[in-house]
Amino acid sequence: MTPAGDPHVVLVTDRAFLPWCATAILSCVETATTPVTVHVVHADDVTAADRDLLRQVVEPAGGAVRFHVLDAGDLEQLPTKGAALGGRMSWGRIVLADVLAELDRVVYIDADTLVFDSVHRVWEFPMEGAPVAAVVNVTEAARRDHLRSLGFDDPREYFNAGVLLLDLAMWRAEGAGDALADVARANPSLSWFDQDALNIVFAQRWRPLDPRWNVMFSFWLWADVAGELLGADAVASATGDPGIVHFEGPPVCKPWHYLCPHPLRDTHRAALARTPWARTPLDDRTFGTRLIARLPTPWRLPAYSRLLAYRERLAQRSRPASYR
Repeated sequence: MTPAGDPHVVLVTDRAFLPWCATAILSCVETATTPVTVHVVHADDVTAADRDLLRQVVEPAGGAVRFHVLDAGDLEQLPTKGAALGGRMSWGRIVLADVLAELDRVVYIDADTLVFDSVHRVWEFPMEGAPVAAVVNVTEAARRDHLRSLGFDDPREYFNAGVLLLDLAMWRAEGAGDALADVARANPSLSWFDQDALNIVFAQRWRPLDPRWNVMFSFWLWADVAGELLGADAVASATGDPGIVHFEGPPVCKPWHYLCPHPLRDTHRAALARTPWARTPLDDRTFGTRLIARLPTPWRLPAYSRLLAYRERLAQRSRPASYR
């Protein structure tokens, strides 16, 4: 059944991630073929002035924006990813059914995405009684033991949570938010945090979206693995004509990192330049990374890994003995 009305899209952010959130929102609103309402679920460090800047991104492009403050108390008992990857903010996904109590369906996108095609095509996807629709995560062989530890023998059973179509009415009916929080508290060492929890709670109950709606960096980095899981033709189609690109992975994979190797890095930076956060500097632009940038492309990430290890050794030496 096609949902009534125009699409509702939600992102979760804190103030540190506002530049990337604004970039994702701008791309979403500009590519939409029907009016989009963007819901920004945010930490309490996002100010009234910040919200006004986000309105300047959405409204001139023909969209509407609504803001919802996230109660930090709802997340404080949950594991953190660390400041560089947004802390606990991604856990905001598990409370969307309560925060967006007036909505029965929503398209969720991570702040590290860039939209290339109208999101209404995801909005209208037939859920057929499933609480979630998503794209299979591209999990390399070295991490499949982790999936097996969660009960997924076939890696195609495990989805990536960067782009989700959610049936919030079903979430409310079955108490999914409480179930997700219970999984998180019972398993504080989940490697992929809320993504693991979502897969555990919704195992065997999600519908696969076309891969072009969550084109992960893994599609380029591990094209053979992506082809194995999603089909080589589907991966080639997705990278050639993406609907939503997801810059997933560690900080160096983000387009705002100085050494980001993503093929669409500059496209993201050009979109950022059209937001009020255009002057946001690149992360980790240092003497060491500028030297690494001069190396041949295949050498850069290994060299950066060695630089990070060196920095960690220096940090350990500088800590008092009682903290080592």
